[in-house]
Amino acid sequence: MKFLVTVPPVITPSEPPSGAFLLAAGLSARGIDAGFLDLSLEYFRYIFSISPEGRGYPAVTPAKDYLLNNPLYAPQQHRTSSGILNSSMKLFSKEFPGWKITLMDLVPPVTVHRPSELVRICRDGNTPFSKFWEEYLLPVLKRYDPESVLVSLSYLSQLAAGIDLVLFLRRAGYRVTVGGSLLNSLSRTGTGYELVRGVLPESSLGDGSSFPGFNSGNDPFLSRLSWPDMLGKWNYISGRPVIPYALSTGCYWNRCLFCPDSSKRLAVYGHETFERFISTIPSTVMEKNPIIHFVDSAIPGRALEDVLPLLRQYRLDFYTFARPEKWISRIADRLSESGCLMLQLGAESGSRSLLDRFEKGIEPDTTLEVLKNCSSAGIRSYVYMLLGLPGETDHDVKASVRFLEKAGDSIDFINFSVFNLPVNCELTDRASKFGIDLLDHDSPDDAIRLYRSFLYNGQNPRIRARQAVSEYYSKIPSVAEALKNTPRWFRTSHFPLIEIQGRKSGMSSDTRLRNPYNPEFP
Repeated sequence: MKFLVTVPPVITPSEPPSGAFLLAAGLSARGIDAGFLDLSLEYFRYIFSISPEGRGYPAVTPAKDYLLNNPLYAPQQHRTSSGILNSSMKLFSKEFPGWKITLMDLVPPVTVHRPSELVRICRDGNTPFSKFWEEYLLPVLKRYDPESVLVSLSYLSQLAAGIDLVLFLRRAGYRVTVGGSLLNSLSRTGTGYELVRGVLPESSLGDGSSFPGFNSGNDPFLSRLSWPDMLGKWNYISGRPVIPYALSTGCYWNRCLFCPDSSKRLAVYGHETFERFISTIPSTVMEKNPIIHFVDSAIPGRALEDVLPLLRQYRLDFYTFARPEKWISRIADRLSESGCLMLQLGAESGSRSLLDRFEKGIEPDTTLEVLKNCSSAGIRSYVYMLLGLPGETDHDVKASVRFLEKAGDSIDFINFSVFNLPVNCELTDRASKFGIDLLDHDSPDDAIRLYRSFLYNGQNPRIRARQAVSEYYSKIPSVAEALKNTPRWFRTSHFPLIEIQGRKSGMSSDTRLRNPYNPEFP
């Protein structure tokens, strides 16, 4: 095997990590011998298999079976089952003092922001991954004997295990390249890429097309994708397979003052690329009634409309992130008829003046219209509210309260996030014009940073934002219900499967049309 594409723990084990999966799909489409192995998924499976039920450990098998075997989840049962699996991970990590592992995060004994410290504790040995590398990974490496292992890092929660993995691969004599969105983010909007590269000189930036041994030339990497060679079984913990796919990269709006994608040019790959990809999905996956997760930063309306006939033809349900704009209201019924189970909508605020201040390009009244139309069409809505923006006033908070009250039960799930200022973005560059006082870094010089500490008029707006959730927003009855429905664990790939009254459950698998391109499909 030429390339082994893999991801280290910890990423939630409900769908393939999009970056590594699409990298392997791009290599496969070009006839390059590459395999995809999700080591994070296999790590969770490994832990669940050795968890001694009893002796203080919860019974993971019934919980896992519930999440695997039900295409629709009751909110309470989902909370219980996912909580049991998470408790099992936490108990396992207690065997390694200082480490904390959950279904969504990994905290090492030292700060995750200092690569040099992470290398030190990994070199000391006896990490929570040491036995897993030896017992699970080493036999896989010996079986496939890859020329090069491509390690993808998307989140800080992977950095400790990623370093430990690279150290293991070096000792085993394998050539390694490290890439992924975490490194790209550190290089583009944060600082500290050079610190990671100092301990992992194998690091590389970009979308994978520049990895050693592969050169896409003028051929955009995501313009040719086919189902990758999956070295492990498709055993993600989800009642239906969730398949990540990107119709575009970059953002078509690209004007928000703190946008992390501002340096990316918009590229749309469209109908033909998508049709080629879905024609290669194996029958073993198609038979399980999969859901397409369009992972675009903000899905372009025209690109989505163009693929709706394909989604209907193949009876594929889907969900995606979208800016709450008028085009959604216009085609809400078509979206629903074409398999849209959920839209993730960045409402952000109910204050028009605050949204205009940061050039968000969205309007609360339009967002309300979108929410109502999606609700009527049976589409779930997962709404993101952004609190603590510099200059947010009590008037702005009250506007958001009124917005959420008007939205009512058209909001199914909700996320209140507190604003973080990227180290590098237009708003940071123009901080003084917005009354923002940039603070000195409160971390050592050898720490990586994605965000910058700041004050507004001498105060930290993040503190007031957290207070507003409990004082105002969570007291709205419909918001309290949405918070109760919103799973703490597994997050967005399970949200389309949460049973919500009045929302559709998906297209019936027994009426799926024959796949005319895939000989495996019956």
